[in-house]
Amino acid sequence: MQIPSLSPLYGTESMGFSQFSPPIEDDRSLSDVFSSLKLSPATYGELPAFVPEDFGGRIGGSVGSSDGGEGFAHRMMHLEDIRRRWCDLEGLRRHCSSGFDFDQKSRIADMMIPNCSSSNVASVISDNKLKFQRLDDYELTNPCCSSNYHCGVGLTNLQSQSQNQNQVYESMSLWSLKKLRGRIYTMAKDQNGCRLLQALFETPTMEEVEIVLNEVVNFISDLMKDQFGNYLVQKLVVVCNDGQKMQLILSLCKDIIHVCMNPHGTRAVQKLLENLQDPNQVKLVMKALHRGATTLATDSNGHHVIQYCLVHFHTDINMPILTVIAEECYKIATDRSGCCVLQACVEHARGEVRMRIIAEIMANSLHLAEDPFGNYVLQHMLGLNIPKLTALLVRQLQGNFASLSCNKYGSNVVEKCLNESGEDISTIIVLELITSPNSSLLLVDPYANFVIQSALKVSKGFAHEYLCGLISKNMWSMQTNLYGKKILGKFNKKKVNFV
Repeated sequence: MQIPSLSPLYGTESMGFSQFSPPIEDDRSLSDVFSSLKLSPATYGELPAFVPEDFGGRIGGSVGSSDGGEGFAHRMMHLEDIRRRWCDLEGLRRHCSSGFDFDQKSRIADMMIPNCSSSNVASVISDNKLKFQRLDDYELTNPCCSSNYHCGVGLTNLQSQSQNQNQVYESMSLWSLKKLRGRIYTMAKDQNGCRLLQALFETPTMEEVEIVLNEVVNFISDLMKDQFGNYLVQKLVVVCNDGQKMQLILSLCKDIIHVCMNPHGTRAVQKLLENLQDPNQVKLVMKALHRGATTLATDSNGHHVIQYCLVHFHTDINMPILTVIAEECYKIATDRSGCCVLQACVEHARGEVRMRIIAEIMANSLHLAEDPFGNYVLQHMLGLNIPKLTALLVRQLQGNFASLSCNKYGSNVVEKCLNESGEDISTIIVLELITSPNSSLLLVDPYANFVIQSALKVSKGFAHEYLCGLISKNMWSMQTNLYGKKILGKFNKKKVNFV
């Protein structure tokens, strides 16, 4: 209802008031406003037609003397009850509109509102869509009538959140994993169903763990690959004991390769590995993984599982995987995902198998240096700051530094050699560059110019003098070249600093 505007053009008699009402302040409640206007119950009209019948007696009852014959305060209390009740029903409607079937919705209704039959609730949901829509529209224009607003009136944000959380816990207390027996697998693959299961699985009893395990153990591979079910599996592996984990492993091993190659499955498998305490169980998983180690190492999802094993488990446990990687070293090193796996092998593996992998890398170092992905393996080895390893790699590439400098990927390897090696090794590289037959072309090459700039920075003594002499000799041609100008900029800057 709209409150009549009190314009000064009208007298007090025409409005039926003995005096003008005080101005309505923004921070005053509606109850205070109506009380100040002294409106009769008939003035503010009838209640909406969609108010539940069970409130009819309370609303239509006689007005007590405690309200001074106006009946407003008592009536506002019932309007608040109505709003809260409809907010509860709206929450139920939204909950029941999820992925559950009709029988599940009916059970939800019985549990949420014990006094209402499931058929009545279903009728409310189906026959009153327009009424709920009217309530939604009213909430949009009246935030104070939002289903969440009344929980936090007069409270701080923190208190409001705490009260809302308590209401959630009270609702959750009506649920039980025992009551969901026989439906856990289906619910786990539904977004809302999986969320419910996870919430009930926060602090499960051993009996509840057994209930869930028995229903999903034969479908563990399928759930791990499911966009929702994988989250339940990740919860499950945390609370299972060793015997229960063994059941999961035995069920998973036959399809573990495909699970690891799935974007959801790879996370679930890593979570399982994270929670394995028994070395025998870890070895059992390693034995299953090694059958597809090359496939996993070169897969965009599977390589994460291989890397997890290399980082977190001892070389002896990873031996089946490392042996396969050593046999397929070049294939893995030249793959987008595989190059990351090989870097982890060099860094974390120990003993004879590590030396075998390094030997395979060295034997193919020239080809790897020019490969879009293999060059990262060589750069990673140089970045480990192991002098013997660096010297070994430089010896393998010696005689090819000039040609590698003109290659898009090889130039990165040559730069890394200059920056990560000591003065003795860098001098060898610089001298090879400036004494090559096409040394002047290196000064104007799109990739080699970066190598020359790095050489200017790290070279010392007579090697630096020879390099400066080469630049001075070709200065005129470099001034008209885009890449030559970049070298001259570094050269002139260093020359000024030296002076």
